[in-house]
Amino acid sequence: MHQARYWITPSFWLGVIWVWTGFLLSLWISWHLLAKADFFYPVWYDHAGIHENIERYAPDNRYREGFENTSRGERLALFHGIVESIQHQGKGLETLAYRHAGQNVLLLRPPEIAHLQDVANLVSWLNRAGLVVFGIWLLVSAWQLKRHQYTTFRQAWWFLGTGLALIALLLALLGAEKVFYQLHVWVFPPEHPWFFFYEDSLMSTLMKAPDLFAYITIALVVTAGLIFSLLLYTAQRFQTQAGRLKSR
Repeated sequence: MHQARYWITPSFWLGVIWVWTGFLLSLWISWHLLAKADFFYPVWYDHAGIHENIERYAPDNRYREGFENTSRGERLALFHGIVESIQHQGKGLETLAYRHAGQNVLLLRPPEIAHLQDVANLVSWLNRAGLVVFGIWLLVSAWQLKRHQYTTFRQAWWFLGTGLALIALLLALLGAEKVFYQLHVWVFPPEHPWFFFYEDSLMSTLMKAPDLFAYITIALVVTAGLIFSLLLYTAQRFQTQAGRLKSR
């Protein structure tokens, strides 16, 4: 009976909020950490078929020539430039270029620049949302500390694991690719194209879209899980110290 009533107590739901805001905070931190490493793009380039994708489709591009002749270093630098731009409000997207036949060739066409600018705008919005999530997490942490009603390590992973399992089940039922495309429909302006065939877009070819985004998502979730574990460990140590001070 006590266990059943626990589900409707403020402590239970505040614990759920604390866990999920903590995980969202971990995802936000994970994004910025991985952005510093270009989301491990060099690894995906070498081992996930991106090099082969460029060799296959770049010669067939309808708008740009010679990209298949660029070096690995040039391609990594261009992807780094895209990451830097979306992390800084889209600045520099229109100047990204590669060398061909002795001259600079712009990497991106106007529709691609518009889409990446939309992505940059989304990142800026998520940064503001991340600060709000951090504030909520701090407030709930302060409430738990004041009441000495803490979420245990086991409870935290149960809350998180159950939620992630439900999300995974939903993705399996609906199809991850369909969900990915539907999110694009909801998030981005309808007048801005976001789907580009490889033959029309060096951006898509360079990223082997949408495959690269699946690898990045996995890296984000794994890194966020590690950060969240560290967050839980730190919170538990802090709670232990607070408990000792109270008992004195």
